Amino acid sequence: MTEYSSGTTPQKKGGGLSGRAVGGLIVAVLVSIFIVINRDPTNVSFLFFSVTMSLWIALTIAAVGGLLAGFLIGRKRYKP
Repeated sequence: MTEYSSGTTPQKKGGGLSGRAVGGLIVAVLVSIFIVINRDPTNVSFLFFSVTMSLWIALTIAAVGGLLAGFLIGRKRYKP
């Protein structure tokens, strides 16, 4: 084991969640609560068809579509 002059172990850099991760978790929890609360049947129209379904199913489809679009459109990060 390596001993340090001060007798303590070095601190890990970046040991916690980033602000972006915390914000994403908060948004995910809020969207999940919103979806669970809205369970009433509703009429959903898209392009040329219309269907009656539970609102939570429509919201889940929209949330997954938004997540997928954000993932596909997301910018690439380059290190300088």
